[in-house]
Amino acid sequence: MSYIKLNGREFDADVAISSYNRNFSVLDGENAGRALAGRMVRDIIGTYIGHKIRVFRRGDNYAGLDEFWDYLVEHSVDDSVMLEAADGQTTISYEAYYTTGSQDIEMVVNGVNYWGEIEINFVPMDAQVKP
Repeated sequence: MSYIKLNGREFDADVAISSYNRNFSVLDGENAGRALAGRMVRDIIGTYIGHKIRVFRRGDNYAGLDEFWDYLVEHSVDDSVMLEAADGQTTISYEAYYTTGSQDIEMVVNGVNYWGEIEINFVPMDAQVKP
């Protein structure tokens, strides 16, 4: 079963995960750079494993999808959120932050906007792999 929780709040009754992308970035410290001879000197802090998640509404629950969007916007100014999500095979849980989210209009009926899937990129607050 797929689900998503932010700060312990469950959204699985409102939204479901349609796309689950994992990514990683290796962050170097201030001592990294090219030596005069051209060789790269690394100062690895660690590897940050993040996730890009796309969610869609369950059934005709447009209000639930809007509620999830509103929650993301409201907590976008928090230092971090606790993310827990599952796609049916893998479960992730870590302290994360996000700086962007996106959502396209699906349709407009009688002047009412119906929004489609929400895509959000979660970045871990701390490296999960350290040297």
